[in-house]
Amino acid sequence: MEEGMVGRQVFRATWRSSTVWVVALVGLMALALAAAALGTSRGAWFLGVLALFFGLVAWLLLQPLLSAHPILSVGRDGIGGYLLKGQTIPWSDITDVSHLSVQGQDHLQILLREGAASQAATAGLFRRGLKRGIVLTPLRKAERQPAVQAALQAFQRHATGQALLALNGRLDEARAHEAFEERLRVLTPTPWALYAVIAVNVAVWLLNLFDGMSAMKPESADLFAWGANSATAVVRDGEVWRLLTATVLHGGVLHLALNMFALWDAGRRVCQWFGNGQFLLIYLGAGLTGSALSLHFSSQQAISVGASGAVFGVLGALLVGVYQHRERVPKAMVTQLLTSQGVFVAIMLVQGFARSGIDNAAHVGGLVAGAVLAWVLVELLDERASAAQRRRQQVIALCLVLLMVGGLARTAQPGVDHRQLFESQAVLKDVLPRMRAAEEAFQKDVKAQQAGSMTDAQLIDAMEQRHMPAYREVTRLLGASKTDAATPMLDDLRELYATVLEVMTLEVGKHRGTVDVAQASARQAALSTRLKQINARLKARNP
Repeated sequence: MEEGMVGRQVFRATWRSSTVWVVALVGLMALALAAAALGTSRGAWFLGVLALFFGLVAWLLLQPLLSAHPILSVGRDGIGGYLLKGQTIPWSDITDVSHLSVQGQDHLQILLREGAASQAATAGLFRRGLKRGIVLTPLRKAERQPAVQAALQAFQRHATGQALLALNGRLDEARAHEAFEERLRVLTPTPWALYAVIAVNVAVWLLNLFDGMSAMKPESADLFAWGANSATAVVRDGEVWRLLTATVLHGGVLHLALNMFALWDAGRRVCQWFGNGQFLLIYLGAGLTGSALSLHFSSQQAISVGASGAVFGVLGALLVGVYQHRERVPKAMVTQLLTSQGVFVAIMLVQGFARSGIDNAAHVGGLVAGAVLAWVLVELLDERASAAQRRRQQVIALCLVLLMVGGLARTAQPGVDHRQLFESQAVLKDVLPRMRAAEEAFQKDVKAQQAGSMTDAQLIDAMEQRHMPAYREVTRLLGASKTDAATPMLDDLRELYATVLEVMTLEVGKHRGTVDVAQASARQAALSTRLKQINARLKARNP
């Protein structure tokens, strides 16, 4: 902050503000998306558009730091700032100045009087009405509160009449806000449905721990065994229950904590607005729809777990409920909820598209389902609705859930066979040490023979005494695997070791004179071709 002429207080942007870190993060996201777009042909245009969007956002965020105009200036003659196009709005043109905090970001909101000359002078592409905003993020954190106080005190000192009217208006709004909150508490005294949902999610995570799963990063195979979502398991094997069980499983304590944190505030609101029963319908309907949409995307290749689809459904329901009743709800609450929750949803969706490993299909499916269900259901706030009307709308909502989930699940195609994959991995986990030991021992002796430190006769003896028994045991273990499903990877490995074993047997036979040399050599040539084919298949499955 600096003192200007006539006691004017000036607050300038600084490179030590959090805006710099945001610009750096958004810029890096733009570069990463651009690199991804150049490195792939599939969806390159979409990644390019996203890169351009994030690049533009970074550039716009950077502008206050490069501008000569201060972020905020207040004095006897009025208020000015970068987002006011460098103009100073006289206090006579202002009817109110208020402080807003959205997702921890401080803003000043200025309300102009109708017909004020400053309305046209400060208008912009997104500033056509009477409201003007000043974002304080480019200031150092320690300067933001003094900037807010300076603006509010200057408004009270130099715009006495308007300030008094604004204060009375805020008092009336505060009374309306408290009356509205009390009405919600009467309609839904206890949001027991929210508590029950959180308790179930936490209880399942604790059961996972007791079962031996990792608290931070559980194995995919363990999550699948507990009911993770998988397109093949649901579509081909008919395990439709996974659409529900996947919503109460989480990929670690951080995943669980983030989902429950996001659910807590929005969930309380939705419970109050719609009632506990309808909250459960929204939550479960959104969760199932998100899981069903995931069958077409994320669950094709990887397993999917988490309550985020249901949480996005609750957020969507809250946004729709607020919008539908915006005339009955206190304006400050409407602005706060639509802005804060809307920004949160947008950030989470963008993050889901920008980062790998996030099931954004479940997020989108849950969000759309929650919004649709909220539009159909009757909120408790609507006291004009009869009990019969509420039941009819609930039946319609339930039918919509069945249609959405059933339609999405029915049209999905099988993807990666996760059961087969995890069973193969389990077998390999047990056999892999023996496989590595057998291969390393054999390759060591082959290299020794090629280097001249081992004779041909010694290598043949080593094959008979050590290597052939080791390869025979590995082949037996691979053949004795407990999996019932067809496992091409294991089949290839069995064939690989059996083929190598046959090659060694023929080589020993040629050396001992127990087989026809010409026939054995021809057979070895055919086996060499087969080995190349097997290795190519294994490489394709594990690129």
